[in-house]
Amino acid sequence: MAIHKSEGIILSTANWSESSQTITLFTPDRGKLTLNVREARRLTGKRGRPMTFARLEFSYYLREGGESGYLSDVEPVEVFLFEKDGQLGRLTFASGALELLNNLLTVSDPQPVCYQITLSFLRMADSLDKNRLPGLFAGYIFRLISLLGFRPNLAGCAGCGREATAEGAEPEANGLFFSIERGGLICSDCRKAMPGQDHLIGLSETLRTRMLALMESSLDEAARMAVPLSELNEMMNLVTALLKYHSGTIRPLKSFDFLEKLTRAVKAYGG
Repeated sequence: MAIHKSEGIILSTANWSESSQTITLFTPDRGKLTLNVREARRLTGKRGRPMTFARLEFSYYLREGGESGYLSDVEPVEVFLFEKDGQLGRLTFASGALELLNNLLTVSDPQPVCYQITLSFLRMADSLDKNRLPGLFAGYIFRLISLLGFRPNLAGCAGCGREATAEGAEPEANGLFFSIERGGLICSDCRKAMPGQDHLIGLSETLRTRMLALMESSLDEAARMAVPLSELNEMMNLVTALLKYHSGTIRPLKSFDFLEKLTRAVKAYGG
């Protein structure tokens, strides 16, 4: 087997012996890559110790077919410690971002732009004021799904193309309907023509406006937006439902469960 060199970010780890692991990395040149790492759980491992939340440079042997192999050496070149105020929130947002990324990426599919945006997100999550984290996280998620082909249509009706408004919407719908099946807003006429409403989510005009702004913003611009945790939770519920339907790869995201708990805690204590 030929030896290769690359850089990457660890997306997930799985132990397969007392001292060894299988790691899944996101690399700019090969996309998602799975490597076996002997002695990874020993501090004195000969191959170095892979670190989560870090940009790593590494060499590896690849099996025939190019989807998995063995780690040879690894060195962290940029580590994200999340030690500033709000450490738990920083870890939660970073974990959620990488967890979703791991769900969406496929093996041997290079995504260099996504890789650079992910590095920028981790750097900012490590350094920005904690109050800017919800906007940063939402901005990253919308950039990510747009780059990977899952950008939601919030500008007009996904059925007929005309402007979708709150006119004629039922009071419990919060103004507008989003069709998970069609990947965008749905007008009242198209909604009535649909055989069922199993994949419709109600959203407010305020939330639609916020989501549109986030999709059109850079990460820095998104981080400057005041995004309440309750709104962020609504956005993530819509995004995960959309991705689950259209990609078929989305599993329940543990990090987003914590986001719901964090939202409830902030509301209960008036934060």
